[in-house]
Amino acid sequence: MKTVLFINSTGARYFRRVEGLWREIEAPDSREKLWVVANLPEESLETCAFPFLIGRDRSNFLERRLNNNFPHSKYRSAPVISGGMLSSGTAVLTGLTTADLVITQIENLNISISGVWGVGMLLTLMARQLKLSNVVIALPSAHHLRILAIKDGLPALTRCVRRYSEDIDNGQSSDTSEILRTRQHLENQRVFEHDKFPPVLYLGETTALKTQFNTAGLTLLPLPDTLLPQGESGNLHALFEYVIKSPPGQIAPLPIRARHLAETLRNLSYFGIGASLLSIILFGQADFRKLIDLHQRAQTLQADLQLATGERNHLADNIVATGKNPALVRQATRFAALELDSAPTAESLFQLAATAIADQPQARIKTLSFRLPKPNERFCRAQSTVELPLISGSKPDDAGVDETSGLPVRLAELQFDVLLPSDLPPAAQAVIRKHISSTLNTLKGVQLMDDPAAFSLINTLKGGLGMEKQESENIWCMSVLWKQHTDTTPAVAKEQP
Repeated sequence: MKTVLFINSTGARYFRRVEGLWREIEAPDSREKLWVVANLPEESLETCAFPFLIGRDRSNFLERRLNNNFPHSKYRSAPVISGGMLSSGTAVLTGLTTADLVITQIENLNISISGVWGVGMLLTLMARQLKLSNVVIALPSAHHLRILAIKDGLPALTRCVRRYSEDIDNGQSSDTSEILRTRQHLENQRVFEHDKFPPVLYLGETTALKTQFNTAGLTLLPLPDTLLPQGESGNLHALFEYVIKSPPGQIAPLPIRARHLAETLRNLSYFGIGASLLSIILFGQADFRKLIDLHQRAQTLQADLQLATGERNHLADNIVATGKNPALVRQATRFAALELDSAPTAESLFQLAATAIADQPQARIKTLSFRLPKPNERFCRAQSTVELPLISGSKPDDAGVDETSGLPVRLAELQFDVLLPSDLPPAAQAVIRKHISSTLNTLKGVQLMDDPAAFSLINTLKGGLGMEKQESENIWCMSVLWKQHTDTTPAVAKEQP
């Protein structure tokens, strides 16, 4: 809620904005924001022209002028109202010569104070907003009359006088008399010429004043729609509506406004955070959605990990209950899984045999078999070829244990019979055998155990004992290395007796 504290010489009143109108209240709420408007005789306005200055130089120049005008008051300011960006300009030295009444009213308030403004400065800014460059503004209240003379858009004089009586004296009310005194003073000071005195904008009831103004030679301006009295605040309504916009001319020192500035800074930070999030959503929707998906996935994985950890601990407890070592059971399970995954598939063995005869169009696979021998079992033991101790029925070269994984080296046995055309000369058949054997020897992990190419000379001889067949056997038998895996399973701790 927005609240205004209106202070004059007779006291102070609070007004709260409710549904667009200002209603008088007893006291403000500590959660509200407070704007203070002072209509006091101590208010002073003076126009100050300054040369082309920027930054600290301009601030120091205006501060020196304020010290001269208000040596005993901290309630002062010098808002720039024209020029001043990259040229000379004009400021208004505004403030209260003594601010005791204002300090008394606000020093014990537990509320955020946006600032303190003088009525004369507010009326000056409102007149500039209405494009009234030469005018005399009169703001009546119950016991006081504020008079402000503006020339060329700048304040020339401001007065706050007491209204002694509303009764007409010598055909003139006290308001008319004070306005005429002001005109006389301005003409004596050559601010306005006698025949060029500006019209009067009276912010109150003008029915009884029209005849008096006409008799005194004063021009009465009609009230603009924005300045019409409304609600309980009457002719102060437009003034309150303007002050809550926090216009220039605020005169309260920094300690009085500390809470307000802190709240403003906090709201700006919240606005910046909101703007950043909005820009991320608008300009980075895809990345923002990916970030949300990754966050949700991380939460899901964390939940799954906790569930898996709980199941693992439960399983370990069950294993311990049986008297087994959980680490040993895990290692055995892992070893079994690795063994199943490492064993060569039938597809890979078929492809190996096909690779051996891929560039031999005359060769065909007659039979093919494979098996997974047990550790220390002999390879290629059921052949009808000539028995040689170092070849047929022997063990393949075995490194024992793989250095990377620490697992025993496993081998598979592959045997296939190649059918060659019967009309091929023996020499041509020997060339094909050598080529097939050479191809197999170049394959990684393959070690030939039965190699027909090594017996080409024996098989092509005719006659002799045990050589009744006219056709040689083209059977290759070999060992094939299983795939190797890196085992990261920690060593099993020895069970304590």
